[in-house]
Amino acid sequence: MRISFLSPLQSRVPLERQLYHAQRVSGEWATMSREEGSCQWRQLRGGGDDGYGRGSWREMHAWLAK
Repeated sequence: MRISFLSPLQSRVPLERQLYHAQRVSGEWATMSREEGSCQWRQLRGGGDDGYGRGSWREMHAWLAK
């Protein structure tokens, strides 16, 4: 199952932190949050050094595409 995301500019939810879940192209599930223009992401199982990160919305989508 794929989950489509709204870009930060399209988001209308007045929350300080937004939480997302999605499946990476590799098949692993991940959780992501966006707060004040910064994104954090983490693979739910495993992932080693590539299993987490922090950066821009674009960097988060590039990470999901791996």
